Amino acid sequence: MSSVASKRVRLCAGNNVDLCQAIFKAHGLSDRRSDSYWSSDGQAPPYYPNAATLDPDAGAVQLAEIARLTSVLATSFSVKDGFCRLDLQPLGFSQLFEASWTWMDLSHPVTTPSGWERVEDAASLEMWEFAWADHASPSNCRVFPAAVLADPAIAVLGRRTTNGFTAGCIANRSERVTGVSNVFATDGSPIYRNAVRAAANAFAGSRALVGYDAGEGLDEALACGFEATGPLRVWIRDSQDEEE
Repeated sequence: MSSVASKRVRLCAGNNVDLCQAIFKAHGLSDRRSDSYWSSDGQAPPYYPNAATLDPDAGAVQLAEIARLTSVLATSFSVKDGFCRLDLQPLGFSQLFEASWTWMDLSHPVTTPSGWERVEDAASLEMWEFAWADHASPSNCRVFPAAVLADPAIAVLGRRTTNGFTAGCIANRSERVTGVSNVFATDGSPIYRNAVRAAANAFAGSRALVGYDAGEGLDEALACGFEATGPLRVWIRDSQDEEE
């Protein structure tokens, strides 16, 4: 991997951890972050990991922290290895999926697509999450509590109609990049490009846009102008009860 790609992957991983921290904070969960990793002893919201790596060359420190988590978390939890460097099988994990970090430099200003807006209140957020969950989530648990709206670095974006939201995404701002995640359309229409435009316009400045995806989602991101910039891997460990 080139030095440019390596730097980009670090920024992608850091931005994704910024989002994890924001969601955990909105749920009232504590966490810890170092130059090597981020982790939390709390019960993670659906689809969020309890640990993520931030340095490709700190495997020993990361493995020690993940081993500690296995001793304090009785429930199933996942780990996001942002650099595909760890083998977590000896700790009882299995690979959940692999994906690619994505990167897009913004060469010119963009405008928010017609019909898209920023979600500003709890009722609208609940409506947005209902639409997102119908597309992406079999869980009945709230993933995005209203407290997330108070975070100035998070923008929940969507296309609203008289029947509710039909498309949406989340943008999260880091110091040097803006993340794009949770892209959905309730009718299955191709809205990735509009989501990217909405996310790019959510915060002032010309930060690069980053995210991660796999399969058709990755194909759509690449078609919109993103570059695949490095692999990541998510591992999952079954709960102790399930193992017994």
